[in-house]
Amino acid sequence: MSTTNEHDGVAVSLLAVDLGKTGARARWRSGEQVREADGPGVVGLAAADGVQQVVGAVRALTASLGLSGSRVDVLAVGLVGYHAASGRREALADALLEQVADAVVLTGDVTTTFVGALAGRPGVVVAAGTGAVALAADPTGRTAVRDGWGFLLGDDGSGYAVGRAGLRAALEHRDGRGGSAALEHAATARFGDLAGLPSAVHSEEHPSRLIASFAKDVARAARDGDEVAVRIWADAADALARTARAARDAVDPGLPVCLAGGLADVGPVLTEPFAQALGAEVLAPAGTSLDGAETLARQVWSGGIDPVVSDQVTVTRRTEHAPGTLRTTPEPADDTRAEVIGALATEGVREDLLDLDERDTQEVLRELWEAEATVAPALLGVVPVVAAAVDDIADRLRGGGRMFYLGAGTPGRLAFVDASELPPTYGTPADLVRALPAGGVEAMVLAREGAEDDGPAGAAMVREAGVGPQDVVVGISASGRTPYVLEGLRAAAEVGALTVAVSNNLGARASHGVDHAIEVATGPEVISGSTRLKAGSSQKMLLGALSTAVMVRLGKTHGPFMVDMQASNIKLRDRAVRMVQRVSGCEPGRATEALEAAGWSTKVAVVMVLGGLTAERARELLAEGGDSVRGALGMVRS
Repeated sequence: MSTTNEHDGVAVSLLAVDLGKTGARARWRSGEQVREADGPGVVGLAAADGVQQVVGAVRALTASLGLSGSRVDVLAVGLVGYHAASGRREALADALLEQVADAVVLTGDVTTTFVGALAGRPGVVVAAGTGAVALAADPTGRTAVRDGWGFLLGDDGSGYAVGRAGLRAALEHRDGRGGSAALEHAATARFGDLAGLPSAVHSEEHPSRLIASFAKDVARAARDGDEVAVRIWADAADALARTARAARDAVDPGLPVCLAGGLADVGPVLTEPFAQALGAEVLAPAGTSLDGAETLARQVWSGGIDPVVSDQVTVTRRTEHAPGTLRTTPEPADDTRAEVIGALATEGVREDLLDLDERDTQEVLRELWEAEATVAPALLGVVPVVAAAVDDIADRLRGGGRMFYLGAGTPGRLAFVDASELPPTYGTPADLVRALPAGGVEAMVLAREGAEDDGPAGAAMVREAGVGPQDVVVGISASGRTPYVLEGLRAAAEVGALTVAVSNNLGARASHGVDHAIEVATGPEVISGSTRLKAGSSQKMLLGALSTAVMVRLGKTHGPFMVDMQASNIKLRDRAVRMVQRVSGCEPGRATEALEAAGWSTKVAVVMVLGGLTAERARELLAEGGDSVRGALGMVRS
């Protein structure tokens, strides 16, 4: 994450606030300066005086940060009660605009937890703290929120629910009705004589926070082996898993799940039974809800909220600015503006490598390859997004469409390589997948980096290629802001083509307005700004996987075999013979005979041998079976 944001030479100040029931945290950032502060939580926006509570909490945090009397450029607040009190958002935004900031981002604490935990990627995040709520979001921005109904009606599995169950067990043991001696001891240590506990709870202004504070003691008892405490956490895990499944199933049953929030900090006493109850691997959060709030503030300053969560966020800006004040709602910026480019994660500098040139060669190589090792995990995090794109692309190509890659510099060259290798590997027509690199084919051997700034050329390239509504255009840009790619994607969308944006920054401008936004957050490079390294590796891996998965969906493979390859030389003919042998179990002579009769079409030869058919009949069944070996063989058996 870059720490040097400037606008017209002036440092931009961002204030991120995570406002929960139990506590609040804030982070202020301006240029190289960063400050953080903690404060008390609030009941939430849904309270009778919710607006005043939130404004008061934010003002108290700004005072703790030393910002009293100062305004910030962008304020992002993730707050409890955002969803339950939607009618009060406008009044809250107006008050914060008047007193604190020139641009205000309001959202639920579950959304900032989501953005921080999954870095804006699609998935499900269960935010478990004093309360409990789950947010699911797919690549298109379709979302579902489950639970979060407050401690009286919901918040199943929350810190309040755990604390309440623990205190009940403590009181039960005090009464001789079972319960837990360990929890009675812990409750007495925390609250004193338990005889006075009911009156203390009822006199508390916010009893849910008081009761939730006992969750830490229940966790300690569980770690010490207390069976009652262990069961309490198992019940909480089961409740949170039900909430996660409900949110996930409402959007996409294949979405990954992450457990986040303060309650998750208790560790295995909750996380292990949660994973068991969910019946699936649980992702560890990549960051905190405060990180998520700061990410949203940055995105608003840069020009737009990540589409994955955009419908969960309210953005309000001042319409007028005093002379000399910073404009916080910049018009779409020129991608050549250094202050905007410098804010991108891909342009960041790794402070731990400032002495890289002084290290020995082995250390340099180790740093490079250790950085590359982070690429595959980043790609695995976007599997649901890419899978949705693959299925849509395959549908277009199956219907007679074509796919075009748009890229400049390294992305353009990688796209050119991927497109050129598909015909010999899968027997596709040369025009099925084409690269449209900035600067033309000449740029493949002689870099023309300035071509990336020519937006009209990108649009012209798309039009000249005859892109239509059945086609697909995939734009690749590490920054996500390359004009050649942006305008090419825009021209493709105008004619109804399916549009896919691939970038290496979260909240990329290229992601806005496309059908599928794939953001592989590779972060700063070992050599700052050299995006041919990690970013380039991710693009190579992504394009290779995307085009291969499309070929699989189009029936160009049978199991792991590329049965549509062009057997155009001795090596490939030998491979074709071995492939027919392996798939059908026939002898080498029979495989060669079938291939010769099939004109060296591996696919036709396989169907011939397995179906006992002539080459002509095998071709007919392949045509009827969607050009798939399995489809053709299925028709033979039927």
